[in-house]
Amino acid sequence: MGTMVTTDLSSSSKLELAPGDILYSSKGWSTFLVGHVAIVGPRLNIHHSHPKGGFSETVDRYLTRHKFGGTMTILRPRKGALEAADWAARNIEQVTSYLFHPRLDTIHHNYCSKFIWQAFWYASNIDMTSRKLAAHKQNWVYPYNIKHSWLLTEKAQINIGEMIENLKI
Repeated sequence: MGTMVTTDLSSSSKLELAPGDILYSSKGWSTFLVGHVAIVGPRLNIHHSHPKGGFSETVDRYLTRHKFGGTMTILRPRKGALEAADWAARNIEQVTSYLFHPRLDTIHHNYCSKFIWQAFWYASNIDMTSRKLAAHKQNWVYPYNIKHSWLLTEKAQINIGEMIENLKI
């Protein structure tokens, strides 16, 4: 995989991220009770579709979006990570509206888990849901589908509230 980077968030906590890692945020008030997913880009920015559009931001900034705490799970792809990270970095600006649009080939109308699915599909032709999805189909991809993908292995679980407190933002 590419370069692994350890991000110091405080003297007592470190967060190891690599390009292509998926960040799954638990269901709760910060994620409108459905969960949220994002992907780590080649320069370690976090790329995600959000109700205010497509975002590319630092880890610190991303964590502050979780004002009500929760748990973040770091998931590492078994394959296609660098390619998906690159695709996400190149396409995040195409996301213009947060809309639960069922056409999987539509990038400008997007939502968090669909954008992650698209990154792996368009970069490596991988349907990470094992549901025989393809870009020309209409379907929904939920954060749950991403979290439980055959493609991903869990690397860590983090208490977001503690991480934000350590950032002193």
